[in-house]
Amino acid sequence: MIVTPHLRIVPCDDTLYDAIRMGNNTLARVMGVNVPKKWTEFRDTFTPSYHRWKAHPPLRDWWVYLIIYIPDNLLIGSCGYKGEPDANGMVEIGYEIIPSHRQKGLGTETAKGLLDHAFSHSIVKRVWAHTLAEENASAKILEKLGFAQTVDVNDPEDGQLWRWEVTRR
Repeated sequence: MIVTPHLRIVPCDDTLYDAIRMGNNTLARVMGVNVPKKWTEFRDTFTPSYHRWKAHPPLRDWWVYLIIYIPDNLLIGSCGYKGEPDANGMVEIGYEIIPSHRQKGLGTETAKGLLDHAFSHSIVKRVWAHTLAEENASAKILEKLGFAQTVDVNDPEDGQLWRWEVTRR
């Protein structure tokens, strides 16, 4: 688990993946938190994520986490890594915060928690992330955390993206 001043960032395990598939009421009961109706924009990715995680045990530290806002004991999104660090020590992060909790610094706190957690592993030399190829909240978060925009990427699903990277200091 990653703990920040306002967040508990909880890694998914078999129990949480099962609870997600069973619905918000089950997830709330299993986690002991309040779960809003639309806590994720990516619900359809959890089943394929689970199958990949299950088939590849090293991913267990480097995959999906759920974000709990401590003051409200509320599930406010998901985040994590897109697989374990590669042979060059690079790992990618991603995160989402529900609209009601945006613009409160929680996206920055989430990304910083992921970044600090990644760099706590000596194998990680660089962390990267992608945003839409436009000025937006995620780009500002990454800039604030010391990421630099490095290349443009044409993603078949998401279109033009900017890649952001930060190297271990």
